[in-house]
Amino acid sequence: MKKFVGLLVWFALGAGQLWAAGPSCPIRVNQAVIAAAGLGTRFMPFTKSVPKEMVTVLDKPAIHYIVEECVASGIKDFTFVVSDGKAPLRHYLAHDIRLEDTLARARKGSLLDTTNRLIDAAKFSYVDQGVPRGTGHAILCAREQITADYFAVLYPDDLLVSDEEPGLQQLIEVAQKHGGAVMALMEVPMDQVSAYGVVRITEEFDDGVVRIGGIVEKPKRKEAPSNVIAFGRYIVPRHIFNYLETLEPGIGGELQFTDALGKLIDEGFPVFGYRIRAKRFDLGIPRGWLQANIYLALRDQQYAMAVQSIVTS
Repeated sequence: MKKFVGLLVWFALGAGQLWAAGPSCPIRVNQAVIAAAGLGTRFMPFTKSVPKEMVTVLDKPAIHYIVEECVASGIKDFTFVVSDGKAPLRHYLAHDIRLEDTLARARKGSLLDTTNRLIDAAKFSYVDQGVPRGTGHAILCAREQITADYFAVLYPDDLLVSDEEPGLQQLIEVAQKHGGAVMALMEVPMDQVSAYGVVRITEEFDDGVVRIGGIVEKPKRKEAPSNVIAFGRYIVPRHIFNYLETLEPGIGGELQFTDALGKLIDEGFPVFGYRIRAKRFDLGIPRGWLQANIYLALRDQQYAMAVQSIVTS
């Protein structure tokens, strides 16, 4: 019995040392879970009948930009965690033969080129969350679809616009270089920290990467470990599902994804953060959606003059 206990201790210590040193095999990320089961309450009444992922930014729905970012980052396998009322999302990411034939006969087939390229470049599957129980429960619902050692988690409310590599690709490269989980970070004013998962930074590296020592979901201002928040983009190991399935209700009585990340940190698994080189827009609120539309319109010649004429008139 003593030998057995000793073996368990040795294995646990050895595993911790391996995690501290990073993975022994190169990290590859080609699967993504997109949490798309939310009701979009911040965008009511519009989202009463239209999923928030289908809110348009210029001429494309929000979900198009998210999938586009993933495909450009090497993701080919998508699992959407959805709820009732998300049929338009499924329809958008599937071929519509009747519509395509109609447009082809009218010599307007190119109107669907950008969407069809996304559809042909990836595989999409859907899991129904059922009763919403929080972000942690939503990600847990995708467990059977994830087969790789690492995968990406994305929240479609967060739109990233980058003139460099796609935002998700930047996180993947951090994971590959440092060996571990990675989350996107940004700073917010202290009076806003109670709306986010706030991180505690324990180490900073020369390449802008930081080591995360803890994360607190929606803390009170005086209890926040910093003003640095995690948002919308994560690279995590598959064994995070072990923590997701044992979560206790957290803030708001829901199962929080950040609580599982906290358990990952507590076990000694390396978790890093990186301030993505991109502009971030919160498409879940009207103000963020408006800012994204104006920003992208001003970068596009066919819209820029129209926006400027309104501003200067």
